[in-house]
Amino acid sequence: MIFVDSSVILNVLFRTELTDYALEAIASDEPKITSETVIDEVYFVALKRKLVEGKVLSAAAVRRILQRKESARRTAVEILARVVGSIRAMGIVVASDSKIEDLAPYVEKYGLMPHDAKILATAISAGADKLAVLDTDFRNVEELELVPVSFWKGKV
Repeated sequence: MIFVDSSVILNVLFRTELTDYALEAIASDEPKITSETVIDEVYFVALKRKLVEGKVLSAAAVRRILQRKESARRTAVEILARVVGSIRAMGIVVASDSKIEDLAPYVEKYGLMPHDAKILATAISAGADKLAVLDTDFRNVEELELVPVSFWKGKV
């Protein structure tokens, strides 16, 4: 089973130089899962892209926009529906996140940030044997095979 990270989903949703790798990762016939944390990350990036049109703003700035503009709140709801719909259309099932206590070993072993450690812990506890990811912070992970192989060749 393949756990799909936000880096893959975002590069499917938004055309980048990594999109071909992302499409390769989700093209597999193997069952695919992701997590609530991944959906949160994808949603926030998609929301920022739509609300600020290329400007780099903090989470606090996005929050202020949402609080002040009713149209922004409607847009936020629409984006959430699109993100969830796109993930379902890719055949990806959403798993519940691991418990916060499960993060520490991966922070300690790999120096992962909390969300990345939670993603790794969730993938392992959900029974995934592969991690579809385009984020080199995961390059030293030993517990799961990193895919797509074409992206990771020479990076690990």
